[in-house]
Order: sequence, then C-alpha cells, then structure tokens
Amino acid sequence: MESSSPRQPHGELALSAFLVLVFLWLHSFRRLFECFYVSVFSNAVIHVAQYCFGLAYYVLVGLTVLSQVPLDGRNVYIIGKNLLMQARWFHILGMLMFIWSSAHQYKCHVILGNLRKNKAGVVIHCSHRIPFGDWFEYVSSPNYLAELMIYISMAVTFGFHNLTWWLVVTYVFFSQALSALLSHKFYKSKFVSYPRHRRAFLPFLF
Repeated sequence: MESSSPRQPHGELALSAFLVLVFLWLHSFRRLFECFYVSVFSNAVIHVAQYCFGLAYYVLVGLTVLSQVPLDGRNVYIIGKNLLMQARWFHILGMLMFIWSSAHQYKCHVILGNLRKNKAGVVIHCSHRIPFGDWFEYVSSPNYLAELMIYISMAVTFGFHNLTWWLVVTYVFFSQALSALLSHKFYKSKFVSYPRHRRAFLPFLF
C-alpha cells in the first residue's frame, strides 16, 4: 500500500513511521506495566473473542504504520545517517503531545487504582468509588480521552494529512466514546452524589 501523503518527502515520512512505531511500543509497554503494577481489576472477565480482537488490533495497527512508507534500503539509510535533518516541527509537536497524553493517562490509572488500595498500597476491595483529581474533574473517563489524544498525537507526527491514520483515529474516537458513555451512565446510576458538571468523554461537550 502506498503512502496516503505523497507530497511528504520519503525521509520525513519514514521518520514519521519510525516515531509512531516507537510510540506504539512505548504505549503498549506502559499499559502492560500498569496492568501488573497499577490497575486493580474486578472479578469480571472479557470474552475470548474480545481478547483475540485486542491482540489482532495491535498487530494490524503496526502493519498499518509500516504500510504508509516504502521502507527500502534508501530510506533506512537516510534516517540512519541524517535523523536530525529529517525532523520537522510536526515530529516535535507529535512527540510532546504523546508524552503529555501518556502522562495524564498514567496519572488517571493511578487514581483509579488507588481507589481500591489503602495508604500502604495494599488492595482492600474491588468496589467502585467516585474518582477525583486530574482530568476526572472534567470527564468520567479521562483515561479514554487520553487514549484518543495519544492516537491524535500520532496523526500529528505523520504531518496531519495522513488519511489512513485519521481513519484509525476515527475508530479510536468512536470506540472510546462508547466505552466512556457506558461508564458515565454507570457512575450516574450508582452514585446519587455524582458531580453533575462532569461530561462522559469530551470536557464541557459530551
């Protein structure tokens, strides 16, 4: 599959793809770390079909990134020799957005995990409580909002005009928005004192 942004020089596009792959690797590694050491899960389980879909999704996302640029020997040579020469403002902006979004998502997962732990960090229950702090002051599921922002940061890294990656962002938006809406309805039905100013997914909007 040819790149969806033919006007972008191959060196820039190859660097964009390389950075996005690094972002995906870092994102996956951080989420794995959080699953083992940060998050506290209930006894609920997911269907095996959902588990298989999740595995296939990350494989396909990685292949989608690789499909955006012909990684021939010439491009690999260009990146390896002139990495800084290929960097553009959108690479820097995308990297900063990725770090910012990832930091907020991690903080939100820590807040959620701490709701089920005592001050010593020991898990004491698996019940639901109202989270406060950071982006929880604006939306019910800031971790889902941060996930969307992470994928948008990758679209920025591609130089804004990569249609294929914006389609990926569109999928992430609808999937995360649906999950956020369900969580928002659950919180409102379970807690009478749930903050009324909070939105489900997008601050002040939705």
